[in-house]
Amino acid sequence: MATDVVTAAQNEYDAWQVSKKDAANRATANTKTGVDGNAYTSSVSNDTLSNNDFLKLMLEEMKQQDPTKPMDSAALMDSQLKMSTIQSNQDMAAAMTALQTSYSNSALSTAANMIGHSVKTGELDDSGEEKIYRIVTVDNKDGELSVQAQEFIGVTDGLKNTETGEIAKYDANGIIYDGSEATDYRVSLNADGRFNYTEDGTIMLLDTDNNVVTDEAITAKYTYGGYSLNYTDDTIAIPLSSITAVS
Repeated sequence: MATDVVTAAQNEYDAWQVSKKDAANRATANTKTGVDGNAYTSSVSNDTLSNNDFLKLMLEEMKQQDPTKPMDSAALMDSQLKMSTIQSNQDMAAAMTALQTSYSNSALSTAANMIGHSVKTGELDDSGEEKIYRIVTVDNKDGELSVQAQEFIGVTDGLKNTETGEIAKYDANGIIYDGSEATDYRVSLNADGRFNYTEDGTIMLLDTDNNVVTDEAITAKYTYGGYSLNYTDDTIAIPLSSITAVS
């Protein structure tokens, strides 16, 4: 009878050992990639077996062990080390998750300060010039920071009417408007759509016969009124990591 009890206890012990090692071996670590591009452990699964559970099982095992075949202390320490390692990984994963959240919030806050600024990505346009974008919004999707930006497409010069003190309108052909009425004059524009100037530095105005206007009353009426930057209406998504310069 005593032999049967010992044998049963030994079988139970052996089965527990197999289950314990299997639980440790089946522990898996899940990883994520942060906004900085580095991978980190986000969670560890060990079938809900905790270090406290292991200690309880170990104490129960010691109570039920066969006195003639005491527990292998080396195997015991190895199992405890595995469980401690799993617990440490879980704690580290929780800490890294909290750090990741904090870093993401900080990075998003920093990136938000770029809204309204001009940025470059190193990409070139058809003329070989580096493209420029204006940031409109900042997005954080699944830990990946990106910006929505409009591409810079050119500069428009302003024409000031010195008599009214207001900016005078002109169309793509340079024809100057007085209110809603077209005048007999137009601004000479270069290939980029910007003003051409005479030798004395005044804006070059042309009449209906395409001759340069020299009448001082007219040339003095229209002067340079600053400029405005033009951007596309549509926006594109740009990863934050792709931005090479901010101004």
